[in-house]
Amino acid sequence: MIRRTLLYAWAVGGLLTASCAGDTLVHRYATLPADGWARRDTVCFDLPVYAEDISGTLTVGLRTKAGLAIRDIVLAVEQCDSNAFVFRCDTIRYPLTDNEGDALTSGVNFHQYETQYVPFRMEKDRKGCVRIYHLMTKETIPDITEVGIRIRNKED
Repeated sequence: MIRRTLLYAWAVGGLLTASCAGDTLVHRYATLPADGWARRDTVCFDLPVYAEDISGTLTVGLRTKAGLAIRDIVLAVEQCDSNAFVFRCDTIRYPLTDNEGDALTSGVNFHQYETQYVPFRMEKDRKGCVRIYHLMTKETIPDITEVGIRIRNKED
């Protein structure tokens, strides 16, 4: 009976994952240094080569510790080709807490944030990457533990 329940749960979980991730091309996170995210620390996500042109959206995700000491964050998001040529750079200002300093997401020890969508394009058979760094006046930003990207293919 337990085997059948586990097999059923595994099958349903696989179907849900497949159905939810149908338009998601990349969804990855990178861990930031424990002593804080320094301005010179650029996070780079290498992208796979696609068999067709991609015209979609990119979302930046942040995972933070509870009690974050900053109200919002400003990020630079660069889309690069295989020669590290930046063909698109977006600046994102994203709120993390309200005016009272309370997190804008629910969580006990950690919080998960996702920025607004940014247009994303990649030509077929080309390698590329997405680079992210912060543009804050403070040299090191504490309490942000991970930064990630989600690239989705635009639905027609």
